[in-house]
Amino acid sequence: MFFKSDKKSQDQVHGFSHLGENLRFEGEIDCKGEIEIAGKVKGNIKAKKLRILETASIKGLVQAEDVEVLGYMVGNIESANIHIGEKGIVRGDLHFENNLTVLEGADISGHVQKNKKEKI
Repeated sequence: MFFKSDKKSQDQVHGFSHLGENLRFEGEIDCKGEIEIAGKVKGNIKAKKLRILETASIKGLVQAEDVEVLGYMVGNIESANIHIGEKGIVRGDLHFENNLTVLEGADISGHVQKNKKEKI
């Protein structure tokens, strides 16, 4: 019974991470849960959910189920659902499967493509 796995414990292990406003990070990020970034990141990011806050600056490829951009992003985004907030700035291509939401005031420079889900 030591290795019994349940949904609740998996959610705690793959929970929430926050990279603060004063943080500068260079390298790859691979997060099984949700990550919120307020600082500067140079490198590719993979996560279940990613939230780029207003103070954040990201340079790299982003791959996540859900992406919310409230800050500055340079690079492509590959996601099922993308939300660009009114102060969000994206310099790169947006590839999404389900939903793309762009609020008035958002600034996007790049191509937008809706990808079809592959049937197995």
